[in-house]
Amino acid sequence: MLLSSCMEALQTEGPTAADPPAALVPTPSATLEATAVDVAPTPSVVGSLAPDPATVEPTLLPSATVMPEPSATLEPTAQLASSATPQSSGAPPYVLPPLTIPTTPPLSHEERWRRQQLDRQPFAAPQAFVTAGSELWWFDPVNQQAVILGQMASPFLAQAEFTLRSQGVSALEVPYQINQSYGLTALSPALLERMRLAGFTDWVETYVFLTPQVRRR
Repeated sequence: MLLSSCMEALQTEGPTAADPPAALVPTPSATLEATAVDVAPTPSVVGSLAPDPATVEPTLLPSATVMPEPSATLEPTAQLASSATPQSSGAPPYVLPPLTIPTTPPLSHEERWRRQQLDRQPFAAPQAFVTAGSELWWFDPVNQQAVILGQMASPFLAQAEFTLRSQGVSALEVPYQINQSYGLTALSPALLERMRLAGFTDWVETYVFLTPQVRRR
């Protein structure tokens, strides 16, 4: 009976109001924290307790050592070599043709002698001239020198008239039979050898200057 009476009493009673929570009493640690906040600098953002980044020094984290990368700059010699070496385009290199210098064929002995004669005017037929002690000359085409053969006797025959290039003087072209004509019969062996080397062993063209001592016969 007592147990059932207690159960009924519990069922008939309404729920009791919860007691209000007790007021929080600040502890000494909370007071210290509030004091510390009052001393700290005012944050830049209102209502934020985060430290101002403008006043707080950043914390440096240990960073890994960065090794310098190898430089891609070429050495001066390598740059010169690379600039001097042409880039291969895949085409075969152009080869210059061999340089051919035109050569002038050598002149014959007669052509060298003719070059000494300016404005040569051959006679229609050999003409006779007389002189008083004129000298007979010969042009050596091998050594390209004028050589005196000696003083000639008159009369003599001339076959052309010309101007000697080296002196600009008029002269007569005189055919001479070696060591026989015009009293010149004792030429030196050295002179005869020079004539032989030039290709003359019998007749040779010589000349005499056209001076007042020379006149037509």
